Amino acid sequence: MKHSLASVLVAVGTAVLTLTGTMSQSHPISAAERPATKATASATPAASDGALFVEFVSVLRHPRCMNCHSRGDFPRQGDDSHPHTMNVRRGPQGHGVTAEKCSTCHQDHNLAGAHMPPGAPNWGLPPPATPMIWQGLTDAQLCRSIKDPKQNKNRNLDQLVEHLTQDKLVMWGWNPGEGRTPIPMSHEEFAAKVKQWQGAGAPCPADTGKKSATISQLLPAARRGRNSTVSDQAPNSRSAPRNNALRARNTHRIRITMITSRAITRAAAE
Repeated sequence: MKHSLASVLVAVGTAVLTLTGTMSQSHPISAAERPATKATASATPAASDGALFVEFVSVLRHPRCMNCHSRGDFPRQGDDSHPHTMNVRRGPQGHGVTAEKCSTCHQDHNLAGAHMPPGAPNWGLPPPATPMIWQGLTDAQLCRSIKDPKQNKNRNLDQLVEHLTQDKLVMWGWNPGEGRTPIPMSHEEFAAKVKQWQGAGAPCPADTGKKSATISQLLPAARRGRNSTVSDQAPNSRSAPRNNALRARNTHRIRITMITSRAITRAAAE
């Protein structure tokens, strides 16, 4: 009987070791099963894929910036970005029309008091020739837009960075006057990230595969991107390696159970 039990243990142990070895050879660890490695890799922004731009793009999307870079031929106001009161329009130079010029109410500084007219040098919208509309753009589209001289008032990269980090009209976003929410990221941090992006060659994030949409197509294009078949299938395709691994492990467990049962049966017969 002792000999029989020993035979069972040897048979079971051999089966487990053999199948475990086979399992490790036939099923190498996939990227989906290495969360620690993935976390380490994603902890440092990759300059080549435009991650440096994403680090500061939230500033460009803040109402203090977006209210003058939104769709339409008019500026917006407030954190809810409602259309400017008094039916203010862009005008031929971006400074209003007829008696409703920007300078009628807005000076080169904020007026004292809550919700009083804000101000900064050159207060106004971008001109209609280069409206610099960002609303609805993806990160990739926004990045390309601000770098394109045909869309950024003919600025090269150095001039663009100077505009973003030193222009007093842009810097107003950090000092918008009483009753308004300033940009949460500090100006020093923003400027440092913009310059880091510049130093890396100003890379843009990966595109979705679609060409940059026209202004009238931006929102539908963004919605199509979020609801596209590729987007819907992405989670399933990412989970496929882990599902395959689980199926393989279950198959090996069943085989081990069958071999163990057979070994016990043979030992009992002896």
